[in-house]
Amino acid sequence: MAEVNSRLVRFSAGPMTDPVVGKPSRPMEGATVFRTMTCFEGNGGRASSGIWESTAGKFRSDTTGYIEFCYILEGSCRVVDPDGTVHSLKAGDPFVMPEGYKGHWEVDEFVKKIWFVTLTT
Repeated sequence: MAEVNSRLVRFSAGPMTDPVVGKPSRPMEGATVFRTMTCFEGNGGRASSGIWESTAGKFRSDTTGYIEFCYILEGSCRVVDPDGTVHSLKAGDPFVMPEGYKGHWEVDEFVKKIWFVTLTT
Protein backbone atom coordinates (compact mmCIF):
# COMPACT_ATOMS: atom_id res chain seq x y z
CA MET A 1 0.00 0.00 0.00
CA ALA A 2 1.30 3.49 -0.88
CA GLU A 3 2.34 5.86 1.87
CA VAL A 4 -0.08 8.68 2.57
CA ASN A 5 1.13 11.93 4.07
CA SER A 6 -1.68 14.45 4.39
CA ARG A 7 0.52 17.21 5.79
CA LEU A 8 2.77 19.66 3.97
CA VAL A 9 6.46 19.09 4.72
CA ARG A 10 8.35 22.32 5.42
CA PHE A 11 12.00 22.79 6.23
CA SER A 12 14.32 25.73 6.76
CA ALA A 13 16.94 26.75 4.23
CA GLY A 14 18.82 28.51 7.03
CA PRO A 15 21.49 27.01 9.26
CA MET A 16 21.34 23.21 9.33
CA THR A 17 20.50 21.28 12.48
CA ASP A 18 22.75 18.25 13.08
CA PRO A 19 23.99 17.88 9.49
CA VAL A 20 25.88 14.81 8.36
CA VAL A 21 29.46 15.84 7.56
CA GLY A 22 31.30 14.04 4.80
CA LYS A 23 33.70 14.22 1.90
CA PRO A 24 33.28 13.54 -1.82
CA SER A 25 33.44 9.86 -2.78
CA ARG A 26 35.06 10.87 -6.09
CA PRO A 27 37.38 13.82 -5.25
CA MET A 28 39.49 15.51 -7.91
CA GLU A 29 41.09 18.51 -6.12
CA GLY A 30 40.99 20.18 -2.72
CA ALA A 31 39.96 19.19 0.79
CA THR A 32 36.23 19.52 0.17
CA VAL A 33 33.79 19.04 3.05
CA PHE A 34 30.07 18.38 2.55
CA ARG A 35 27.30 19.03 5.07
CA THR A 36 23.96 17.35 4.35
CA MET A 37 20.59 17.38 6.10
CA THR A 38 17.82 15.11 4.82
CA CYS A 39 14.47 16.77 5.54
CA PHE A 40 12.03 14.44 3.79
CA GLU A 41 11.83 10.79 2.77
CA GLY A 42 8.87 9.20 1.04
CA ASN A 43 7.64 6.63 -1.44
CA GLY A 44 9.17 3.81 0.57
CA GLY A 45 12.57 5.53 0.63
CA ARG A 46 12.60 6.07 -3.15
CA ALA A 47 12.26 9.87 -2.87
CA SER A 48 14.08 12.26 -0.57
CA SER A 49 14.87 15.95 -0.21
CA GLY A 50 17.02 18.21 1.90
CA ILE A 51 19.84 20.74 2.09
CA TRP A 52 23.47 20.22 1.02
CA GLU A 53 26.48 22.49 1.13
CA SER A 54 30.07 22.19 0.01
CA THR A 55 33.33 23.97 0.69
CA ALA A 56 35.85 24.64 -2.09
CA GLY A 57 37.03 21.79 -4.26
CA LYS A 58 36.54 19.79 -7.41
CA PHE A 59 34.73 16.43 -7.40
CA ARG A 60 32.96 14.04 -9.76
CA SER A 61 29.22 13.48 -9.87
CA ASP A 62 27.55 10.20 -10.84
CA THR A 63 23.77 9.97 -10.67
CA THR A 64 23.55 6.35 -11.75
CA GLY A 65 20.32 5.00 -10.26
CA TYR A 66 18.67 8.34 -9.52
CA ILE A 67 17.53 11.74 -10.86
CA GLU A 68 18.36 14.86 -8.85
CA PHE A 69 16.69 18.30 -8.97
CA CYS A 70 18.77 21.09 -7.39
CA TYR A 71 18.19 24.74 -6.54
CA ILE A 72 21.19 26.88 -5.55
CA LEU A 73 20.48 28.84 -2.35
CA GLU A 74 23.85 30.48 -1.66
CA GLY A 75 27.24 30.80 -3.26
CA SER A 76 28.18 29.65 -6.72
CA CYS A 77 29.80 26.80 -8.61
CA ARG A 78 30.35 25.32 -12.01
CA VAL A 79 29.01 21.94 -13.08
CA VAL A 80 30.92 20.58 -16.06
CA ASP A 81 29.34 18.06 -18.45
CA PRO A 82 31.38 15.06 -19.66
CA ASP A 83 31.79 16.83 -23.04
CA GLY A 84 33.35 19.88 -21.32
CA THR A 85 30.28 22.17 -21.40
CA VAL A 86 30.51 24.44 -18.34
CA HIS A 87 27.34 25.50 -16.48
CA SER A 88 27.98 28.46 -14.14
CA LEU A 89 25.41 28.32 -11.34
CA LYS A 90 24.56 30.88 -8.66
CA ALA A 91 21.87 31.55 -6.05
CA GLY A 92 18.43 31.22 -7.62
CA ASP A 93 19.44 28.76 -10.35
CA PRO A 94 17.50 25.48 -10.67
CA PHE A 95 18.80 22.47 -12.61
CA VAL A 96 18.36 18.71 -13.02
CA MET A 97 21.04 16.04 -13.17
CA PRO A 98 19.39 13.23 -15.17
CA GLU A 99 19.85 9.57 -14.35
CA GLY A 100 23.41 8.51 -15.19
CA TYR A 101 24.88 12.05 -15.30
CA LYS A 102 28.68 11.86 -14.94
CA GLY A 103 29.96 15.44 -14.85
CA HIS A 104 31.96 17.19 -12.17
CA TRP A 105 31.54 20.11 -9.77
CA GLU A 106 33.97 23.00 -9.33
CA VAL A 107 33.38 25.04 -6.17
CA ASP A 108 35.69 28.05 -5.69
CA GLU A 109 34.54 28.97 -2.16
CA PHE A 110 31.12 27.70 -1.06
CA VAL A 111 27.80 26.49 -2.47
CA LYS A 112 24.51 25.51 -0.82
CA LYS A 113 21.56 23.83 -2.51
CA ILE A 114 18.15 22.32 -1.94
CA TRP A 115 17.94 18.86 -3.52
CA PHE A 116 15.23 16.38 -4.39
CA VAL A 117 16.22 12.85 -5.43
CA THR A 118 14.08 10.09 -6.84
CA LEU A 119 15.52 6.61 -7.34
CA THR A 120 15.21 5.10 -10.81
CA THR A 121 16.31 1.54 -10.09
